[in-house]
Amino acid sequence: MIIYVKNKAFPHKTFVTTAQPGDSVARVRAQLLHTLYELGKDDHTFRLRHKGQILRDAFTFDDYQIADNSILTMVPVGKSQEVLMEIRSVASSDFNFDGYNHGQPADVKHALEAEVHTFDRREHMVADFKALLYVHFLFTFLSMLTVHWYSVFWLFILWAVGAWFVPTYSRIGGFVGNTSHLKIHFCIGVLIASVLCFVPSMYFCVSGWIFVATEDCSNWTYRGYCSHTKIFSAAFFTVHLLLLILTFVMGAFLLRNFKIEVGDFIERFLVQEREIEQVMMMAKSGKVKEKRAAAYDLAAMATSSDDNKFRIVAEGGLEVLTKLALSRDEVTQEHAVEALAEILTIPSIQDTFVESGGVQTLSAVLYSPSPRVMQEAAVALYSIVSDSDENKQAVIRDHGLDDLAHAASEGTIFCQRTIASIYLELVFNSDIRRQIAMSNTPALTLVQLCKSNDPDTVRFALQSLEVLAIESSELICAQEDLIGLLLDLPFRSLDEKLYLLAGKILLYFAENKETCEQLLTYPRVQESLTLFAKSQDPILQKVVIKIIFCALDFPDLKQKLKRMGMSEVLEYVRDHGRDRETWDMADQCLQALNSDNDLSGLSALSTLEKLSKMDQKADSSFSSQSSLGEGRPGSSEGSSDSSDFKKKKGKKGKK
Repeated sequence: MIIYVKNKAFPHKTFVTTAQPGDSVARVRAQLLHTLYELGKDDHTFRLRHKGQILRDAFTFDDYQIADNSILTMVPVGKSQEVLMEIRSVASSDFNFDGYNHGQPADVKHALEAEVHTFDRREHMVADFKALLYVHFLFTFLSMLTVHWYSVFWLFILWAVGAWFVPTYSRIGGFVGNTSHLKIHFCIGVLIASVLCFVPSMYFCVSGWIFVATEDCSNWTYRGYCSHTKIFSAAFFTVHLLLLILTFVMGAFLLRNFKIEVGDFIERFLVQEREIEQVMMMAKSGKVKEKRAAAYDLAAMATSSDDNKFRIVAEGGLEVLTKLALSRDEVTQEHAVEALAEILTIPSIQDTFVESGGVQTLSAVLYSPSPRVMQEAAVALYSIVSDSDENKQAVIRDHGLDDLAHAASEGTIFCQRTIASIYLELVFNSDIRRQIAMSNTPALTLVQLCKSNDPDTVRFALQSLEVLAIESSELICAQEDLIGLLLDLPFRSLDEKLYLLAGKILLYFAENKETCEQLLTYPRVQESLTLFAKSQDPILQKVVIKIIFCALDFPDLKQKLKRMGMSEVLEYVRDHGRDRETWDMADQCLQALNSDNDLSGLSALSTLEKLSKMDQKADSSFSSQSSLGEGRPGSSEGSSDSSDFKKKKGKKGKK
């Protein structure tokens, strides 16, 4: 696949490179180092970034889900202010960072020079081999002057095939030509052809010299069968043997050289891990630049394996990273928080981190002006709340809910999705759910998240609101903006799972007269319920019917329902119901809507009992009861969709 790389240090140039999905980020960085070498900028140090995420050298393009024709960004590694300007994408297009670079590490630079030397040698070897083919062409014609003139046929084939398939290569331009992709096959073919030609040439050479030594040519006198042709043939095939040996050796060297790809030497130095003790020392007492490099190395180590995570913790890494997470240098802060997010994926480490007060640090980091830092802090907090009920209290302690609300309003889409996931994990805990229900801030935050254009964020927020409604329906009904968001959902999304969640929450509004009036005053309520009713989900169709049933409990709203055309919604469900229960419910609700009977006299009874007294048929009454008893908010159906999230972790995608 083709990858485009841009860098504001080179405002008028876009780098183009190729990669395979399984290639590591270090491999592409190595290719870019070769390009910079040709520009005389090989000391330009950089990292790669994609969609706001710094790419780790040890990870592959598949890990980051980078597709063909993606655009990456070179992030120069220089003094903090210049780097931050690049990270925030506010640097002027003609700003040059080269003056602030400190050059490549010595091992990377030596590996780069070794690769350049290898490719220079390849260019010379290909040119020498082409010259050798001209010699083979000459020997092809000379073979017709020997006694074994018929050898011209296989010698000509050897030369013709070699001349046709020999690749063309230059260090700057690489391989070119229609046969360049067959370079390995070409080398193998050269080796096999050389061996095949070597056998007859060896036979002709040995037999020729034996004849010269034992026959009439023993005294170098030309009489009888001895002739100049005989001696020429023996000498010719002797020289040709040497030529074939040279061809075989050059083919073997070319085969070995062709197997070396760009980055083979550099990659291992880019992804190699430094000693944790050395990195920890730099992180504790180094200068700003050294701490930045140490934070990056710790993040890379933590990402590579679980063993490294435990080694970092054993060396006191949690305390060090917690301090670096509060650094004024945003680059250091970003890498430190990312390292913490990776380390905290281990449940046993989370307890130690929580006990040391690290959660308060992550909550403070949620106020960082860097979206990336805020996002990584949210991911770390999610790891804590998703794996342990005991640690959830630590997240909401000391105004933690307010911190989450800030991140939900200021964070990126991914950050908002993570915050919504955190809320969903929190509300599943009954004690925390009661605490959340006592404050209006979490509900306002969840309503705000419902406005997101990300369907996952909306789903998690709606699931959280549904669970909160079980604890306190008054809290949900107090969110006046929520009615419009729920009814607008079918106009913003095609996800029927979101429709079902929205319908279940709307039921709470429909059961209260004041909020039911607000629901019916919404301009497009009839259109929204119609779109809900057109769903392929019978549960959602039943929810729509139950919303209308609830409104029928209030006599003064009955005529309003008729004027709004709710009978058309019921008729549609009755005609297109997904099962018999849905048909029965729609039919009975339609009868109740069109009936002149006043249900208010049955105020002491439930909606189901009122309908039972109005209906003369016991079996229809039973059908209505069985159907209306399902899908209610808080029932098994209402919570089953929410429980699906417990199986889905909102972990990072860096991968």
